[in-house]
Amino acid sequence: MKNSGGDRFQSETLQRFSRAAARRQGWDQLLDDAYAFALPNHAARRGGMVGQRKDREVFDNTAVQALHWRKARLHGQLFPPFKSWMDFEAPDSLMHDEEARQAFDLYAAEVREKFHGAIEASNFHIEIDPALGDALISTGALMVHAGSLNRPLRFEAVPAQELTPEEGRDGMLATIFRQMSLPARRIRTRWPDAEVPAELAMIAEKQPDTEIEVIEAILADDPGEPAVYEVWCVAQPGASGENLLLQRPFAASPVIAFRTDKAPGEWMGRGPVLNALADIKTANKVVELILKNASIAVTGIWQAEDDGVLNPANIQLVPGAIIPKAVGSQGLTPLDAPGRFDVSQIVLENLQRSIREAIMGPGLPPANASGRTAFEIDVRQQEFEAVELPMSLRLLTELDFPLANRVLSILSSPAMVGSPYYVPPFEVDGERIRPKPTSPLVRLQEIADATAAQAAYMQAATAFPDLVDQVIDRTGYLRDFLKRNGFPSEFLTQPDTPDLASVAAALAPLGLATAAQDQDSGQQDDPAALLAPDAMPVS
Repeated sequence: MKNSGGDRFQSETLQRFSRAAARRQGWDQLLDDAYAFALPNHAARRGGMVGQRKDREVFDNTAVQALHWRKARLHGQLFPPFKSWMDFEAPDSLMHDEEARQAFDLYAAEVREKFHGAIEASNFHIEIDPALGDALISTGALMVHAGSLNRPLRFEAVPAQELTPEEGRDGMLATIFRQMSLPARRIRTRWPDAEVPAELAMIAEKQPDTEIEVIEAILADDPGEPAVYEVWCVAQPGASGENLLLQRPFAASPVIAFRTDKAPGEWMGRGPVLNALADIKTANKVVELILKNASIAVTGIWQAEDDGVLNPANIQLVPGAIIPKAVGSQGLTPLDAPGRFDVSQIVLENLQRSIREAIMGPGLPPANASGRTAFEIDVRQQEFEAVELPMSLRLLTELDFPLANRVLSILSSPAMVGSPYYVPPFEVDGERIRPKPTSPLVRLQEIADATAAQAAYMQAATAFPDLVDQVIDRTGYLRDFLKRNGFPSEFLTQPDTPDLASVAAALAPLGLATAAQDQDSGQQDDPAALLAPDAMPVS
């Protein structure tokens, strides 16, 4: 493979970026077409200025509307605002210790509250929306920065045009390169601890608005795992070569890249918009031809005799206009169109329906449809879930789990000790707390499992009424059934619930303490001692 620009760099990291960028260039034209018809005003489109109108070539906005609705629905299904969509599980080593597991449940409840509190206090719900839109086209990316003590999280949706990902050892997007240009004055603002060379410092002082080309590199083997973060300055006026501005270890990768679908051998994703791109472009062309035909039908095509009296350049076809003509001449007469375009409406409706189903999935019959039965609606709902669940739950591996790990690494870092959202690190025998998504989309599966279990229970109770009590723990089954259907677990009674002293005794070997113990002792655990060995300070 030809290495375009690889000889330009000396650093191994930048050479790796150059090879990945060469593969990424093959996607530019395809992504430009997709964004032009599905997200025309998105920042990922090349060319033009920020805020400039870019939808002049869009005549049919079916894909724009379908992507907008799918993006909003996916946002609500995976990350409903002001609701709990992430829980945390104990390591496997605690599963067989009932007392320690119940003590962990109290710790997990506190982690869950602080996790969602920090999320809601941030700009997460603003930035996740454009990132989901990118994933529905190809590949979305979300960067998680450490903020202040009161707002410990700051999110940034990475534009697709700046993104160059690489797959890790398990096939997920782990190593991420981001190429961007920013004013020289923002180097120190964005990276206060950067080692700025003398030439760049002089430019920032004398010409602060000079655009500087910068490459961010997040080198990792697996998303959500420890990563090395590097910032390189590769192009600046009056200087040559490359300069490493910053190198920093992270406990979890600060950039989360994710896809809804992909093709074998490819790193960039192929979302539903790319799969329907042919229909989208065809529908757009059909509407364009319809509008041209409509303009001809409204204004018409006219012919006139050149009699020296009529000047077509001075004629305006407006109501009440008087057009002079010579005596005995035909004057201005309309020209009949060669054909009609009535069949276009049938073609357009089929294309628009296909686009909506490709992007949004199968839907219920329209409200004005006759003969809608409960059985039909139930079957349609099952068809919708059969398509929606696998397509959306693919995001759990590349988005939800790495996102939770990155947020926890920030909230448990020593820099957040004074924050109300600080979470003491947790580790038992090398195992850490594990994220467990509980979003509405995930809960659909749990509700389906609970419904199937209920049906099995009713059948068994009907067939063997005398044996059911011998093989089924009704109390445990009811508790599990309520949990699966979303009943708050804190309102469920637990068997042999330990008192506070027992909870404290169970937490002590884990390096944790209850709130009552903290108040009695008046001391706070040393976060450096609680931090896992590979959990490095984060930013």
